[in-house]
Amino acid sequence: MYTEFLLLAQIISNDSFLINQSKYSQSEKVVVYSQHKSQKSQGNFKDMLEALGERETGFKSGDLGQYTFVNPQLYFLGKYQFAEILLIRLGYYKAQVYFGNGAKKNYWRGTWTGKDGINSKAEFLNSPEVQEKAIREAFGVYWQDINYLMNKKGKSIESYLSQVKTFNESGKPKTIKITLSGIIAAAHLKGPDKVVDLLVSGKVSQDSFGTSILSYLSEFGDYETTPEDFLLP
Repeated sequence: MYTEFLLLAQIISNDSFLINQSKYSQSEKVVVYSQHKSQKSQGNFKDMLEALGERETGFKSGDLGQYTFVNPQLYFLGKYQFAEILLIRLGYYKAQVYFGNGAKKNYWRGTWTGKDGINSKAEFLNSPEVQEKAIREAFGVYWQDINYLMNKKGKSIESYLSQVKTFNESGKPKTIKITLSGIIAAAHLKGPDKVVDLLVSGKVSQDSFGTSILSYLSEFGDYETTPEDFLLP
C-alpha cells in the first residue's frame, strides 16, 4: 500500500521501471543469496507473493477474489492493494489529485494509460496477470529507490542485509533479522524512504491503518529472494 511518490529521475526513466541487472555488483548478489544459509527459509519468491496477497486482502492463497478485492475504507486495489500513486509510478494511471496528494482516499478519478491493455479500474481488477506483472515492477522500483537513497546517505544496503537489529517501537524493543524479502515487503507497506529511515535512523512508521513497518519487515523476512526475481518472466 505504497503511497509515497519518489521522483528519482536519476535512476528510472518515465518509459521503463525494470531493474537493470548491470546495476548490481556480484558482491550484492552474494550477500542477498547468503542471507538464507544460516536460518530456515519461509519459502521462495512465489511463496512470498502468496503470503503477501493473503496479508493484503484477507483471502486465502489461490482465491481469485484476491485480485478483485477493493479495500472498503481507502479503495486500494487488488491482490497487492495497489495505491493510485504506485500505479502512477508504474505508468498504468495518471492523475493530478490522488491519495496522499489532495485526496483522502484512492478515488481513482484519473485516467488509465492503456499500458498492458488496461484502460479502467475494472480491467485492472479482472487482470491477474497484469497485477502479477505490476507487483514485480513495483518491487524493482522499491529496490532501486532503496539503493539510491542509501547511496545519498553514504550507506549501502549490503551492510544491513543479514544483520539482526533491535528497534524501539512505543518503548518496546523488537529484534528482527534484515532480509531482502522483508525489506521489499516493508517498502510495499510504507515506501522505500521509510525503509531507509528505519534502517539508518531507527524511525518506526505505520500505515493508514496503524500497521507497523516492523510487522512487514519481520513477517515477510527470510523468503529466498534476489533482485532477479523482480524481473518480468
